[in-house]
Amino acid sequence: MKRLSVVLAVLVVLIAGISCMASQQITDSHRQAAEELLVAMGMERTLEESINSNLSMQLQQMPQLAQYEDVMRAFLYKYMSWEYLKEHIVQLYAEEFTEQELREITAFYRTETGKKLIELTPVLMQKGMAIGQKAVEEHLPELQQMILQKMQEANSGQ
Repeated sequence: MKRLSVVLAVLVVLIAGISCMASQQITDSHRQAAEELLVAMGMERTLEESINSNLSMQLQQMPQLAQYEDVMRAFLYKYMSWEYLKEHIVQLYAEEFTEQELREITAFYRTETGKKLIELTPVLMQKGMAIGQKAVEEHLPELQQMILQKMQEANSGQ
């Protein structure tokens, strides 16, 4: 009897969740608002720059791949391009923001301050990553010591 009650409770929750998801249908105008935001953000350019910087970083880290750069570039442009990812990203933004929120964010990105943010975001991200990398490098001996201690504890427990 108790097991049946649990099963019924789970079914009720599942049905409620499904009906809730169904009520959150994304309208064409909502989808369009998401796409307009992504265009205002320069998402197509951002993806292209991301492909180029990721490929460049990979080739720096593994120079032996340089002979395959054309193959890697073609692959990345095939699966990381705006054309390929656009619908997925539009869907993501439409699910996370209301249509009104999307329109407000788009309006911001069309201002001079919003345009400046778009322009500076890659630089800020790069500088932020450099700050994080420097912090880790400065404290690498501490991490190594912690790992060594954990290894010793594991070995002494055997």
